[in-house]
Amino acid sequence: MASNEHSSLQDPYIHNPKGYTTAQNNTVLTKGNSLTGYNDGPLQWVPNSQVGVTNYTVQGYLTGADNYFKGEDVANNKSPYLFGEDYGANTITTGVSTIDNSVLFRTGLSYYITSASTVTSINGYITSNGGNNVQIAICKITPTALSAATAITIIDTITVAGESDNDILVSFTETTITSDSLTAGDIIFPMIREDGGTGSSIYINATIQTTTNQ
Repeated sequence: MASNEHSSLQDPYIHNPKGYTTAQNNTVLTKGNSLTGYNDGPLQWVPNSQVGVTNYTVQGYLTGADNYFKGEDVANNKSPYLFGEDYGANTITTGVSTIDNSVLFRTGLSYYITSASTVTSINGYITSNGGNNVQIAICKITPTALSAATAITIIDTITVAGESDNDILVSFTETTITSDSLTAGDIIFPMIREDGGTGSSIYINATIQTTTNQ
């Protein structure tokens, strides 16, 4: 039997996997899909950003108002789709604006972050039967045990023009994120307002995409 079996080789003598030399930085080796239905998919190097991806859905509706509104309380049978809870202000300032932990904890449209990750994009559509701008604030809090309220951090704010017609989809894509870092235990949530607040019927269907930090 040969004396240099792969199973016996020490680390300095083990070669890198196929394609390593020409692979781009910040990529990982995976096995792609097979065209035949068997386990014979090709080896391929893909960007880190495509591994460990999580998508958080933001879907709901509201009657436009000048103040920001967040998702309805889970005890309401229209939760999590109705943005029915008035935040009480039409501006949010990172590190200054706060929210009661008990209020946010009962918000249907909110997500608990399980591991350190990065927000990479916010994409979707809105419709509005009014012509005013619609402002979407994607926010996070980092709760502290035994505290009653927590400062809000704005992950990003997106402004979309209303088209005065709920049959017209208005798309938005944001990849330059203002504050993209998330830690385990954070809670992320959206709030929406209509600039001027004329009572328009507004609908949103969007995704917040994150990647797990390697």
